[in-house]
Amino acid sequence: MAQLMKAVLNLRAPAMFRTYDVHRAEDLVQETILRAWDERSSFERGTNLAAWLLAILRDEFFSSC
Repeated sequence: MAQLMKAVLNLRAPAMFRTYDVHRAEDLVQETILRAWDERSSFERGTNLAAWLLAILRDEFFSSC
């Protein structure tokens, strides 16, 4: 859980890059964290958490379009 919350800071820039809107970016980050928490059992320990979260963020963004 702690690692997930630390990663929030690293998700803001990619979210802004995709949305160009502060409010939409914050919503995208929040949806990403919620989905990651729901799918936490699919994360494999020892793999790159940041890359996993960025993939979720990307998928959330495309799903919202």
